[in-house]
Amino acid sequence: MKIKIDESLTRLEEITKRLEEEALPLEEALELFAAGVQIAAAVKKELERAKTTIRQVVEESDGLFSLAEFDI
Repeated sequence: MKIKIDESLTRLEEITKRLEEEALPLEEALELFAAGVQIAAAVKKELERAKTTIRQVVEESDGLFSLAEFDI
């Protein structure tokens, strides 16, 4: 499943701000932390996919640009 990186980063910022609050109950903090870790992992995976795509385009370009779809 592809994610929208900008939306995910916005959500991570929201989670971070919430975690920085002093009156946050432990249970909620743990849930937010777990959600943040999952979002961060999804963002990393999507960035790796983009990096691989860029490499593939550059390697195949020889002055021409082509993009092939592939699964990671």
